[in-house]
Amino acid sequence: MAVLDAKKLNDQLKKKAFSNLYYLYGSDTAQVENSIKLLLKEISADDPDSITKLDGGELDVSRLADEAELCPMFADYNCIWIHDLDLEKQREDVRKAVQGVLENVAPQTVLVFDVTGYDIYGGKTGKNKRPTPKNKKIIDYIAKNGTVCCFEPKTPVQAAAGIMAMAKHSGCTMGSPAAVLLAELCGAQTLRISQEMGKLCAYADGGEITEQMVREMVTPQIETTVYALTNAVMRHKAPDAMRALEELLGMRVEMPYLMASVSGAMIDVQRACAARQSGRNSENVAHDFSYGFSFIVDNAFRSSTGETQEHIDRCLLLLSRAEQKMHSEAVDERVLLEQTIVEMLRR
Repeated sequence: MAVLDAKKLNDQLKKKAFSNLYYLYGSDTAQVENSIKLLLKEISADDPDSITKLDGGELDVSRLADEAELCPMFADYNCIWIHDLDLEKQREDVRKAVQGVLENVAPQTVLVFDVTGYDIYGGKTGKNKRPTPKNKKIIDYIAKNGTVCCFEPKTPVQAAAGIMAMAKHSGCTMGSPAAVLLAELCGAQTLRISQEMGKLCAYADGGEITEQMVREMVTPQIETTVYALTNAVMRHKAPDAMRALEELLGMRVEMPYLMASVSGAMIDVQRACAARQSGRNSENVAHDFSYGFSFIVDNAFRSSTGETQEHIDRCLLLLSRAEQKMHSEAVDERVLLEQTIVEMLRR
């Protein structure tokens, strides 16, 4: 099964070893977009006009079949790019027609599918995170008969090397700790990292990008600030907790989502505490609960150090009651969350 990441895809393209079928998808849509541009550029190097783009949302299967049979006149390949085809939303006859084109693709034709405009996982996360059934069927076929590329966010440590390379390319220097911190603040999302690096490199102006610069100039993802909040609650540091809460409220996130995020982070801490008491480590927890990022579990273990299961359980009970109240009564949601955090801080 040929399932590649960005590096392996680049290596394949350098060798001009093209497949007749490609499928690119994943949560890191910026990586998908970058790779699709590179793939199409390499395939159509002799004639950019040889690419035919079809909208997957309004796919004309008759045209797809006709285009797939054409012979290129001025290029090596007849390239057809099908963007955002969601087979879950297509009729059965359309799905069968697409499958028929795949099974009979001509040697001179390259069919390229990519997904950036909808959630191919159908909202699923963790161990249940996989493409929806009808989309998975075509992915499995292309993996067997062509090339599939899945782009998921890297861990902060994995992303650090690329970040330092970006700094060097812009004439700046950046150490590993600063690069890892930036990746954590950006949730290891390629597009966000690229945007923040542009700002940091311009500010550094050929100098060093330090951890202090990253902390002062990069707005953290909500998950990072939620971790700071839960960590402060576990440490009973009221000023830090209220500072993190103010920062979260300033992000203007919908209150139900914010409350759920805080509850989710506290559940992470509860799992870490239970694991420590059972002689398990962060790697065990990451595996058992299918965490995508190990640093989330590492943070939870740090927050749970020295904490009692009783305090964590009480915090979760307070959050549960607050969520129930928020959804069943007319309340000031901001005040409700603030009061809940204050109660969680009490020993």
